[in-house]
Amino acid sequence: MYKVMIVDDEPMIRQGLQSLIEWEQYDFSVVAFASNGVEALERYKEHTPDLILIDIRMPLMDGIRAIGELRKIGAKSRILILSGYGEFQYAQQAIRYRVDGYVLKPIDENELTLYIEKVSKELKKSQQEAVISTQTLTLLREEWLKDFAEHQLQDAELSVENWERLFTVPFTEANILLLDTYSREHSLTARNSVKQQLVTFIEEQQWGFVFSTDAYIGIIIHQVSMNQSKRERLEQIIERACEQKTQYIAIMSAAYTELKPLYEELVELKATLKNRFFMHENALFELSEIVLFDKGGQPELPLSEFIDQMSQKLFYVIDVGNKKMLDELLDQIATTLRKYCETEQQMKSSWAQLLTMVMNRISAMHPKLGLEDDLKLVTQLYLTHHYHLMLDQLKLQLTSLMNRLTITESTNTNVMKQMIDFIDRNFADPLRLETMAELFNYNSGYLGKMFKSHTGDSFNTYLDNVRIEQAITMLQEGYKVHQVAERVGYANVDYFHSKFKKYKGVSPSAYKPGTISKKSSE
Repeated sequence: MYKVMIVDDEPMIRQGLQSLIEWEQYDFSVVAFASNGVEALERYKEHTPDLILIDIRMPLMDGIRAIGELRKIGAKSRILILSGYGEFQYAQQAIRYRVDGYVLKPIDENELTLYIEKVSKELKKSQQEAVISTQTLTLLREEWLKDFAEHQLQDAELSVENWERLFTVPFTEANILLLDTYSREHSLTARNSVKQQLVTFIEEQQWGFVFSTDAYIGIIIHQVSMNQSKRERLEQIIERACEQKTQYIAIMSAAYTELKPLYEELVELKATLKNRFFMHENALFELSEIVLFDKGGQPELPLSEFIDQMSQKLFYVIDVGNKKMLDELLDQIATTLRKYCETEQQMKSSWAQLLTMVMNRISAMHPKLGLEDDLKLVTQLYLTHHYHLMLDQLKLQLTSLMNRLTITESTNTNVMKQMIDFIDRNFADPLRLETMAELFNYNSGYLGKMFKSHTGDSFNTYLDNVRIEQAITMLQEGYKVHQVAERVGYANVDYFHSKFKKYKGVSPSAYKPGTISKKSSE
């Protein structure tokens, strides 16, 4: 309903005008009365009526002066003047105050009704035009924000004049914030919910303008000096919008006093946001403080060789049950892989290769131990959203596997027993006493003395004997000498010959099936 105020110094006329017209029929409601111009100004401030019927001759302040004062304070009300025949010249003066008409007294009901009907139609038309204008501006603004987000604007569209036309506020200083959300629920539904809550705060508080694309939510933070206090406030608003059901990563640009550099920094923001895997979840970062990759020197080894070395070392650590070294080694691998891998896919693929090699070796070494659930670790790492969470998961599951191996395979926890078992299982590897000392957390010299005291042989002698015995078995099974040498850990065949003759007094071929020299040596 449109609001009406009646201003006349005669009470009977005020009451008569209220009852003379069927106001509701024309979508009007009489909300205020005044007996002079002074009262009219006070009542206007209280009710802001859409239509004012006002007499000219009144005490304290006449109608003409009252209309002038109303226009000075920005009143856009429609005005109908009530005047007698002798006051016609005053009514003419009111034309400069944009009055909608005047009705002569005594008031003719039909004439007044026609005016009321005309004003009602004009108010409705103006209201519809205002809605259309607002909707059009909103659509143009949304289209601009969409093209801004997708980096499809021309230079002319980045002008301050274009901004002020669309957003109806001057451009002074602005940051841009991009927000990536992800949830177990339908991601688009969750993102829309977060966006609506952000719109409520950001736009109602006049902090800027919110927009979205299929990939993320964006905020142009405008005319807000983003100090530490306001940054913390913004983080709180984002957390509240996500409601603990949706995780997020938010990245904010520096502040710019022009649109073009802000627009250009958007490209880097989007590229950085694609690497959210390497950032911690539920946090707001400034672009300048993000370091995603190790910018140091190049790795010494090709990636494939590094993975091969680390898979062997990781297998050793798990096999001997060293929890402290497991955590340290996983951290070391994680840090070094940052030099090789610049994308989430590269990182997960590298870990998958490494873990597959470890699991295959454990499975071959412990065939009775069911590893079906452990093998799922390789596929599960592809489902993690953040690198640090993936590492936590790896540590947890590999520790669990290590504990099961220790319980299943080793009833005697004596270090020497574990060391001997380890050599017997891994004799073909390039084992060294220093490697064993690191695995078992001992000084290498002290560990060597302990080992000789326990077995009667030095570490190298014991390893050679294990290899030679394994070689004899393989030779008797029909393998060629060069094949056996490689399988038991001797890369050089001549070196294998010398070692074999040192311990057995004959060449390896003496132990091949059908030879006589084996018996003669015995």
